[in-house]
Amino acid sequence: MAESYYRTINGKQYDNELLEIVEKATKRSKAPIGKNVAKTLFDAIKDGGDYTDVEKRTVKRIRDNFKFTPDADEYLRTEIRKWAAKISVPAAKKKTQSKSSNAKESASKTKTSRSKKTSISVNESESSYLEMYDAREESNYEVEPTPEYNELVALNKFQITPKQSQIGKYILIGLIVLFLLILLFFGVRSCNRNTQTGTSNQSSETTQGQESNSRSLERVSLQTGKVSSQFDSRAKAIRYINDLQIRFIKQSMATEDSAADKIATLAEALKSYPGIKIRVKGHTCFIGEMDENKILSDERAKFIYDELIKNGVNANQLDYRGFGETAEIDTNQTEVGRIKNRRVDFTVLSVLPKD
Repeated sequence: MAESYYRTINGKQYDNELLEIVEKATKRSKAPIGKNVAKTLFDAIKDGGDYTDVEKRTVKRIRDNFKFTPDADEYLRTEIRKWAAKISVPAAKKKTQSKSSNAKESASKTKTSRSKKTSISVNESESSYLEMYDAREESNYEVEPTPEYNELVALNKFQITPKQSQIGKYILIGLIVLFLLILLFFGVRSCNRNTQTGTSNQSSETTQGQESNSRSLERVSLQTGKVSSQFDSRAKAIRYINDLQIRFIKQSMATEDSAADKIATLAEALKSYPGIKIRVKGHTCFIGEMDENKILSDERAKFIYDELIKNGVNANQLDYRGFGETAEIDTNQTEVGRIKNRRVDFTVLSVLPKD
């Protein structure tokens, strides 16, 4: 046997011609080996008329170390299995005595074009050829199928190309990153809302002492207030209403000290001009959950609404609504700003003609 037909790798012999076919193909292009190259491989394998152990080992090495397209891999695997099964039929069943010598001469000439290393025994069973890709049962194959091969087989099963698979991976990564960014955004906002701490300040709210961290909807009774202004025109009354603000203590229904006097003066303006209809609007700062802040603002507005009725205002002149933390008038990042946002203010909704 000519040594040029073999290549020794790690102490084992491989078919040099088959290795050169795939090596030349992959030098020309980085793409997976296509069907045309697979056909060339198959033609070279069956050139000698039998399928030797060295060729089987070489095919196994090629499939483990080179990428094939799904259709090329399927073609090579199928054609070798069919051909190997066909040539495994005992030679005695195919020969006749009259053609015995001619067959030997033909085989000898075929061998001249390409020397084969180890012939198939006529006693070998068909299963030895059909199991040539099973590394667990074929003792000559120590290397398991590569991950690239398994991926190609799986992609071919679902009619997905490697390029489509890569695009799918990028889309999945993008969605995961977007999801994490959304979680980060809401996590930071929640942290800011729940970790704001009250500081000492100069306003009347500090006279209430240390406020509780828990929200309280229990009303604090107000004493009868004093009217601080008399309104000699409706325009002055409207201006007072639109500018008026009554402040509240953090996370509670407790009001500033001057709240009773402001309510009494507002009631005087509304009773003097019964054609004025107003809306009582409740607000909070952003400390706490949004839905809880909405409830607290509703309760603050209703509290002032009820106090105005107690001071003699006609209910038909009043409307109330809570806006939670959505209508801030100053920054929520400072305690001074949050104090301004915890309020009830007023808007003139309509003015009827003078009586």
